[in-house]
Amino acid sequence: MSRIADSPDILAAIRQRKEATKLKLDASRTQIMATANQFWSPPPQAAGRTQSVSRLISNGVFIYNTIRVIARIYSGVHSLFGRRRRR
Repeated sequence: MSRIADSPDILAAIRQRKEATKLKLDASRTQIMATANQFWSPPPQAAGRTQSVSRLISNGVFIYNTIRVIARIYSGVHSLFGRRRRR
């Protein structure tokens, strides 16, 4: 890209650079949304009652484990920076 100050028509150069940047941003936004939709798409509907119960249980276990990990991290940080330290 050439410098805008070196061009004979500065306003046209600014408009041209703005349009090029806008096209790059639109392409990037489209790519990001496609990637996000790929990773965050909802799971397929369960075929039967057994699958939906199984999915509910696995989601519950996942949430429980996540809360346990967060509680352990909080406890560790609190013990490091709290007033009373563990023995």
